[in-house]
Amino acid sequence: FNISFSGKEIPVTSKLLDCKITYMTGRECVLIQADLLLFAEYNLEPCEDPGIPQFGSRIGFNFGVGDILTFSCSSGYRLEGASEVICLGGGRRVWSAPLPRCVAECGASTTNNEGILLSPNYPLNYENNHECIYSIQLTIKLWCSFSLQFLAFDTEASHDILRVWDGPPENEMLLKEISGSLIPEGIHSTLNIVTIQFDTDFYISKSGFAIQFSTTACRDPGVPMNGTRNGDGREPGDTVIFQCDPGYELQGDERITCIQVENRYFWQPNPPVCIAPCGGNLTGSSGFILSPNFPHPYPHSRDCDWTINVNSDYVISLAFISIEPNYDFLYIYDGPDNNSPLIGSFQDSKLPERIESSSNTMHLKENRGGIDLFGVFFSIYSESN
Repeated sequence: FNISFSGKEIPVTSKLLDCKITYMTGRECVLIQADLLLFAEYNLEPCEDPGIPQFGSRIGFNFGVGDILTFSCSSGYRLEGASEVICLGGGRRVWSAPLPRCVAECGASTTNNEGILLSPNYPLNYENNHECIYSIQLTIKLWCSFSLQFLAFDTEASHDILRVWDGPPENEMLLKEISGSLIPEGIHSTLNIVTIQFDTDFYISKSGFAIQFSTTACRDPGVPMNGTRNGDGREPGDTVIFQCDPGYELQGDERITCIQVENRYFWQPNPPVCIAPCGGNLTGSSGFILSPNFPHPYPHSRDCDWTINVNSDYVISLAFISIEPNYDFLYIYDGPDNNSPLIGSFQDSKLPERIESSSNTMHLKENRGGIDLFGVFFSIYSESN
């Protein structure tokens, strides 16, 4: 006779003679001794392969009863559904939950140091009439800022607009406003918070954007007013170089380096500034002279002296480009100091258009009258035979 049963264990049966036992769907156990059954282990039928979510991944490739599969999504996508499923036993093999989905949402908030932000439904077309807000914020490394690099960008030009804010939008620090199909250049924040706002209208929709963000260890050192900067790196060991526009002097070192000390990141030394100095010695075939703090008001009750030296075979030609009304006098000497012959003393609009020296040296002295008014002179000198 045949005995059929189910379960993980074969019940103890004694003194079954000449019997044949069928366990589930095929493995046979044959009685070879009156009080002992020898049997082989039977593998239960597995669950079906559930698949892998689009834009996601799966850990686990065994589908037997009790096996567990774990799902996750690529950066920028959110898992919708169960992250773990178990193959259940019983009369019918099924997973404990359906296959989850990986979705790109309208808006997101993250405190990660790096990641990817995606437009809704990316890489499929985004939906119309949406306002999506994405927020990136570091709550620990307050001295850090962010770098945003565009991996893909395609929106309806002038209608579906992406705005990037330095900090929250209420700060009104708009870094960039973008639309169209050209991939924008990278964006660097100065704060530890970045807000991205994506507005779509009612008409055409496109594939949208993919933005990679990461922290930059040192803050943006900026570009000095009246100067330039060479270099954009902000990681430890990165170096940037500064220089000033003609007529300005660099106050500080021209080269600074991003330094990391434990969990602190900073520039060493501090970023420099460009100032128009009160006086100085100028050499070379041409150059500029600016009143102190140009183009802003200069300090009053302070005298400034400039000496210009050119090649001994040349003389100096001085032309005034700009002069504002003030109570200061400018004295110009034909020689190296104020003991040299006086070419003239000038005030306000009484300055001549052009002055020439008789030698290769000229001395300028601005005498401040103590009245804090806005006064600027701006001149250029050049050698002339």
